Amino acid sequence: MAVPIVEAFWKPEEAIEDVKKERNLSTPIIFLIIAGILTAISLALLSYSMSGTISSTETRVAQFLSKPWMAAISGFLLVFIGGLLGGLYYMLVMRALKTESDYFAGVAALAHTAMPASLGLLIFSILTMIPKAGVIIGAIIGLIFFALSAGTLYNATREFFETDMVTALVGVSAFGLAVGVIIALSAISGIPYLPKPSTS
Repeated sequence: MAVPIVEAFWKPEEAIEDVKKERNLSTPIIFLIIAGILTAISLALLSYSMSGTISSTETRVAQFLSKPWMAAISGFLLVFIGGLLGGLYYMLVMRALKTESDYFAGVAALAHTAMPASLGLLIFSILTMIPKAGVIIGAIIGLIFFALSAGTLYNATREFFETDMVTALVGVSAFGLAVGVIIALSAISGIPYLPKPSTS
């Protein structure tokens, strides 16, 4: 069976139906690889366009990602490894809600979500190379794909875990909250410590 790559970008509901029938883990993994490559290209372009604005006073993470090749590697690993590990966590979240959950369902849901989001990020990063209007146009187009991605996560959760709308919404909310907390904690840990007041 052919991998529904084009459908996963623009018509994710059709791709979800095809992958659900096949139920082969290799297809979601292919999606994660594709999404990872697109994210890597996007972050490399963004890093290149912003490299001149990073000063020596920025955090180590910002300086680290100011190198296009490093941003590309980080982007790919974030999507690919994050999708594989996140799929396991998502499976546990949905299992706690007493759904028909397995590892395939977790990875497949996240992989389908990553596809339109990665394409939106790529379009945004390319358009930001155009002065002034490029950023605005890119943001508008990117938001369309990110909205599609958010809807895909909900639909994929409902289909792959074979659950009702309410349970899917609770699962998506719980997973999103957990990811948000992790991101917030990571951001806080990256803030440099304030200098101690002088006692003299």
